[in-house]
Amino acid sequence: MTDIHLVSTGQTSNQQNLAALFWDIQNVKLKSKQLPDFASKLQKFADCNGWLDCQNVYYNSQHKNQTIAKKILESLGFKCVNVPCPLKNSADNQLIADCIKWVAFNSYSNRIILVLGDWDYAGLICILKALGKKVIIFAQRGNASQKLIKLVGNDNFYFLDELDKLAA
Repeated sequence: MTDIHLVSTGQTSNQQNLAALFWDIQNVKLKSKQLPDFASKLQKFADCNGWLDCQNVYYNSQHKNQTIAKKILESLGFKCVNVPCPLKNSADNQLIADCIKWVAFNSYSNRIILVLGDWDYAGLICILKALGKKVIIFAQRGNASQKLIKLVGNDNFYFLDELDKLAA
């Protein structure tokens, strides 16, 4: 009986194994043919790090390639959040706000997996770590801030091409 749902809070008795995933698809772009394989492996990795109770992807419907990615990712069970604003960092800001809101209302989720790579997320990561959350980041080679890597540490930072052996 390790997965008994508690009616009053929605929490489970196996709280140490809950995870949430937030992906900035504008920051970590993949070709349409790579998306299903990567997304499935990412879900498998997340499941190995805890029961995945949130998996959000942030995209901009004004970009055709992101709309195609959205359709693929929705079919795999991701919640796709459209941020059609042309302002710089609009998807970043929405992801940050949603992640903080998620943690505030789902404090039992103690692992946060972020698929991104730019320094704009440093404040979010500091908040999550201060709240005692384990933060794991996936980023593309050549598109990852060295400061971000140092912030989470090498043990919690991975490049996309490392996912194959991590999900195995």
